[in-house]
Amino acid sequence: MMFQQIKRAISALVLITTFTLVLSSCYSQKIVVGNGAPSRSGTEAVQNEESTKAWFFLFGLIPATPPIDLDKMAKGASNYTAVYEENVLDRIIGAVTIGIVWPRTVTVKR
Repeated sequence: MMFQQIKRAISALVLITTFTLVLSSCYSQKIVVGNGAPSRSGTEAVQNEESTKAWFFLFGLIPATPPIDLDKMAKGASNYTAVYEENVLDRIIGAVTIGIVWPRTVTVKR
């Protein structure tokens, strides 16, 4: 009897977590410094872009890494665009760890 109650509780938790992850959208926050990054394409765009992960605990409430130094990632550029986003891979990592660890992707385009 108790095993069935535990099984129901785990099933409900999995169902709620799945709905939360599926129904919530990914987000993006853009920060433009100076005039922002110029429009580029192809290998030039890849060469002028740098990405890293910002790690958090408890569904993103507690930072696990120091703040990202955007100026350092921009490598001295006075015009750049920084994008903080939570993409599908970040969500999967958060779901697998049950929200204990939650990453966000930070990209600087110069």
